[in-house]
Amino acid sequence: MVQARVRRLSKLLSGFALVTVLASGGVSTEAWGGEGVFPPRSLSPPPSAPPSPPAPPPNSLVKTVPFAMLLGDFTKSFMQIANLRSPMDSNFVLGRGLVGRLALERHIHEAANGSKVYLHVNGTSNPPTIGTEGNELHLRFLFPAIQVKSYYRDYSNESDLALGDAVVEKATVDIYLTPVTDQRRLPTYQAVRVVFTGELKEPDKCTYWFDVIFPVNVCSLVKDYLKNIKPTVENGIREALQQPQTRMQFDQAVWQQLRGELLQQAGLNPATPAQVQIVEAGFRGTDYVVSFVPRP
Repeated sequence: MVQARVRRLSKLLSGFALVTVLASGGVSTEAWGGEGVFPPRSLSPPPSAPPSPPAPPPNSLVKTVPFAMLLGDFTKSFMQIANLRSPMDSNFVLGRGLVGRLALERHIHEAANGSKVYLHVNGTSNPPTIGTEGNELHLRFLFPAIQVKSYYRDYSNESDLALGDAVVEKATVDIYLTPVTDQRRLPTYQAVRVVFTGELKEPDKCTYWFDVIFPVNVCSLVKDYLKNIKPTVENGIREALQQPQTRMQFDQAVWQQLRGELLQQAGLNPATPAQVQIVEAGFRGTDYVVSFVPRP
């Protein structure tokens, strides 16, 4: 009886000792049922939350200005494709501060009888229509008609009447501007795409005969001339818009317009020396979104 009680007490003490050893980490878990019986606890810290953006100044204002509004009054914009008097007759006015000229040479064709045929163009567009395509501002200049004057041999009245003239219809110049902000967070433009298209309106007569057996096809000559004009107009406008002087004039004009818009929102007179400090700015599509602080 006494021995049975001693055995039970001995088992209880052994179990208590085992629990104490395991709790103190004195025996590896592999010794008691293999790996995975007591998986280690993860000690990695919880992920930290991303830092919050700095709060804007308490007196800052926010305004959204369409890039088209910053470009200016398009009712006074036009494009002229012409070289009747000089290769430099072609020019354009595009909004505020964007002006330029194009060098457009006449077309010279040597007929089969050795005589020269000269072609000149003259056309002025309507003010552009304005639209947006993604992050691009789209300006389309439509020409009611582009006249093509033809001369045979020289520029006398007789030579003028020797060949019929032609008309280019459905002529358009599409300009695509991608607005961006510069290092001062002010609005400007980056990429420029230009597309020129036009179709010959077929005249009643295309072929004229000289010296009985030598034909001159005016329609064919006009179509060839349009192919030559296309890259000249497109590259000329794009290069003119990217000239440093043109961009500088544009940026200065846009800043004056933007300053006036922001000061008016702040209730200040743009005619005063008041200024604005740009806190943050960027484009949402073609809209300029700016956070600013007025400085009276």
